[in-house]
Parts: sequence; structure tokens; C-alpha cells
Amino acid sequence: MADASRDVTVPRRVWADEDVHRRELVRIFKTCWQFVAHESEIPEPGDYVTRRIGRDSVIVTRDETGQVRVLLNTCRHRGVPLCRADRGNTSHFRCSYHGWTYANTGELRGVTFQRDVYGKGGIDKSQLGLFQPAQVDSIYGLVFATWDPEAPSLADYLGPMRWYLHTVFGKFDHGLEVVGPPVRTMVRANWKAEGENLSGDGYHTFVTHQSAVELGLFATQHDLAEMAEVTGTRFTGRTVHCGNGHTMRIQRMPLQVKAPAYFGYPKEMWDEFDRNLSEAQREAQSCLSVGHGSVFPNMSFLENFKTNVDKKGDHARYIRITLRYPMGPAMTEQLWFLLQPRHADADWLRLSRLAYLRTNGPAGMFEVDDTENFVGITEAAAGTVAADLPVVLEGGLHHPPTPEEAGWPGDVADGDRTEKTIRAFHGRWQELMA
Repeated sequence: MADASRDVTVPRRVWADEDVHRRELVRIFKTCWQFVAHESEIPEPGDYVTRRIGRDSVIVTRDETGQVRVLLNTCRHRGVPLCRADRGNTSHFRCSYHGWTYANTGELRGVTFQRDVYGKGGIDKSQLGLFQPAQVDSIYGLVFATWDPEAPSLADYLGPMRWYLHTVFGKFDHGLEVVGPPVRTMVRANWKAEGENLSGDGYHTFVTHQSAVELGLFATQHDLAEMAEVTGTRFTGRTVHCGNGHTMRIQRMPLQVKAPAYFGYPKEMWDEFDRNLSEAQREAQSCLSVGHGSVFPNMSFLENFKTNVDKKGDHARYIRITLRYPMGPAMTEQLWFLLQPRHADADWLRLSRLAYLRTNGPAGMFEVDDTENFVGITEAAAGTVAADLPVVLEGGLHHPPTPEEAGWPGDVADGDRTEKTIRAFHGRWQELMA
């Protein structure tokens, strides 16, 4: 796959401009596939969670037949939101204004005082079901939806990204489940700022997160030597553009191992990873320090490894999803999901949660560091002079492509400190906004 995003210059106003924000809602959030929930959040018929697609509130529910549905959370009568709870279980949703009642399939089932209001013939309820996205689909328990009836299938939309999603979400025999309800936060930053970072920005790590290095949250040479033979003094990494703005960054610890080693997970889980991953996918997961990427436009995921979690010598991995809703050019609502493998050892699950909360959780050290930068980008972009100044994304243009025989799909480059994935993000953004 050729790099279609080598030369991307972005005016700073796109992080703060109201007109740009309004166009994004129509040209991006009304057309693209977007992550809405994980199937583990709605395991039983009647279970539901409320989410957004862009600015629109939706109900993600499992109906009485077990089918996952996404319903626009607004009554067909006068537009009042039907559901105000974050989660629950019900077979019907009743409007608080005039009492119109809908099944969790979206069908209108009840209209109060129907004859008095609409006469002897009543009203044709079959034409007044809840609006639903044109397409809903899932992969590895991740539920996506799009309003666009002409959008490609989810599989085609994701393209090579499916391979990388498999390495993170598809390697477990019993799958993953979301731990508790996702945390919801509001940040005074543009939705794109964190998306760019999580698309694959390895350049910022040892500057923004220097305090974490000093506290020993990154594996030291001593930590690495206790796991396997150390073959180098710096981490090696690859970045990937999977098309449609989807990106991935994989950073590997400089260790020499005789067979794939999934440090951070209990060893009793390693055999299932070997079974569920291809040879190239095992290479991508073996000795992983951190892997993170984005499904364009607003979903990002991260699988991270941390040492000395509870006491010296402990190490664990965790998997996180973040979802960003564009509430304004300078306001983003964000959801934070921690996912853990079903049936894993209880002590390891505790360590994994602790590592997440301390570092990449909503109040973790890494997130506090990063958010300061995201808010600053947005505030500076609103300046009268700064708005028209360019951001030129040239980092990593010299990084060589990975040989095709490596078996990693997409446009893969050997290089970690790069702006390749940010070019990919903005290249797709510009295509849709043009």
C-alpha cells in the first residue's frame, strides 16, 4: 500500500474553528463507521447502554431475540430523549413527555390517548419507529455503526486494521469483557488532538512522560535482563497506515527470545495466544512494550506493559479503549474502557487494573501529562495569528518500508519516532472534508 499521506500540511484553525467543527459533524461523523459499545456490556436480552455517534445520543441494546441494535435516542413525536440512564435493562422505552412507548427493537408500540388525539382511525405506528443507523456490525465483540447506507461493509472499512485488531482483541480463548461501566470525562480540547497522539505518536513519549521514566514505570535494563537476553539499548518500533485513516504503532522491547514471549500476561495464557495468532501476529505481540492505534475517526485502543506495578518485579499488561465525542471545537466528551480477559487469574487481573489506573487510566500519570498538551493545542489554535499558521508533518519520511515478507499488512515502516500515522489521520480527514 502506497503512502498516500506523505505531504500533509494542516492549518492550526482546524483544532478550534466553529465552521470546521460543524462540517466535521456532517462529513465525518454522519458517514464513517464508529465504535459504540462492547458486546460484553449488554450480555442479556434487554440490556442497554447509552452512547453517541458524533453529537447524536443513541441507545445500544440487545433485543429479546438477542440481536444487537442501535437506536437514535429521541422520540419520534416531539424529540425528547427516551433514555436518560447510562445503562440498564428494559424491553421498552417510554417517553417522559407524552408517554409514547417503543420496544427495544425500535418499534412504536404504544401511543397514549390515541383516539382522543388522533381520531377514530388513530395513527399509523408502523411508520413511526425509532431511527436506526443504516448499518450495525461487530468484530471481536466491538460494535460499530454508521448512518450511511452507501458506506462499505465494516470489514472493508477496516481493511488491514482487522489484522491488528485481532492481535489485541482476538487472541483470547474466552474473549474480553469491559470492567465496570466506562468512565466519562469532559476535556477542553478538540477531539482530534488525542486521536493524533494515539494514532501512533512515539515521538513525544520520553519528553512528555519523563517523570514516569524517573519513577521506574518503564522497563529498565535490569528489568529487561530478568525477562530475557537484552540485545540492544533502545526500543525498536513499527508504524502502520491501514487505509481510511486507521493506524497502528507497535513498540517492541529489545529482547532476544527463542519462542514468542508475551510478557505481562500469565504464562498459562501464552499457549492460547500461540493458537489464536498467525506467525506474523505472534511476532507483533512477542516482547511487546506498547501497541496502540486508532480506528478513524474517534476510537483509539492501547495495550501497554508496565513493570514494578505493586512491588518490585511485578509486571502486567492492560488493554484500554478510548472514545471521543466532538461536543464543540474546544470540548470533547471522552469514554474510557478497561477490558480484561475472561477467566484470567484474579491476582493478575488486580495487577493489570492497578497498572492501568496509575498510568493510562483517566486520572493516570500519562493521561494528566498528555491532556495538558491537548488543551494547549486547542487554546493556541484559537489565536488570531496562530489560526492561519501551518502545522507541517514531516517526521519519519525517511523511515524505510518494512519488507513485504514480514507478513504485516498495510503500509508498514520501520521507525518509531515519526509523524507517519498523524499524516495518515489528517490525510483521511482532508479527503472527507474537501
